[in-house]
Amino acid sequence: MYEQLSINWVEWFGYSASLVILISLTMSSIIKLRILNLIGCILFTVFAYFIQSWPTLVMNLGIVFINLYFLYGIYSTKEEFKLVSTSLDSEHLKHFITNNEFEITKQASVIQLYQANRAFYMLRDNHVAGLLVGTLTEDGCFTIYVDYVLPKFQDHKLGIYYFKTDTHFLKERGIKTIKAYATTQAHKSYLAKVGFMPFESNRTHFKIQL
Repeated sequence: MYEQLSINWVEWFGYSASLVILISLTMSSIIKLRILNLIGCILFTVFAYFIQSWPTLVMNLGIVFINLYFLYGIYSTKEEFKLVSTSLDSEHLKHFITNNEFEITKQASVIQLYQANRAFYMLRDNHVAGLLVGTLTEDGCFTIYVDYVLPKFQDHKLGIYYFKTDTHFLKERGIKTIKAYATTQAHKSYLAKVGFMPFESNRTHFKIQL
C-alpha cells in the first residue's frame, strides 16, 4: 500500500513538471518562457532521478544549463531605452492601436486616447516596445491613460527604467508628476512595482513625483 502511494506521488510530480514546461511554451515573453521552462526542467530532472531514467535526467539537466546561459545573457546585456514623441494623428500610431486594441482598451477607450495631448513610443534597443499616452497640464502633471507594453517586452524593465531608474526622458518634456489609475489588480501591482504610490486614500489612484 505504501509503495503504491509512493508511485502515485512520483507520477503526479512528473505530471506537474510536464505542466510547468507546457505552460512555459505559451509565454509570449521570452524571459517568462525561459524562467518557467527552467523551473519545469529542474522539476523534471528530479522526477527523472526518482524513476531512475538517466537519459531523461541528462537531457533536462542540459536544458536547465541552456536556460541559465540565455537568462544570464539577457540580464547581463546592457539595453538601450528611449522615449520618442509621436503625433496623435500619426498613421503608425493608429496602426499600433488597432493591432493591440484588445489589450489597450482594458486601460482606456480609443475615444479617450484621442482626447489626450501627449503620446510616446517606448523604445528598447531601437524596437517599439510600448506606448505611453496621456494628458500633460501646464503645471507638469502628466495623467496616463495608457501605459501599454508589447507582450514580449512585459518584464517591467520599461516601466522601471522610465519611471524609476532614469527619469530624464520624462523630465525633458516638462513632466514633474505622473498620475495613473489602476484598472485591474495586475495593473495595480505593476504600478507599485515601478515606483508609483497611492494617493487621495484611493487604492486605484497612483502617482509618482519625478
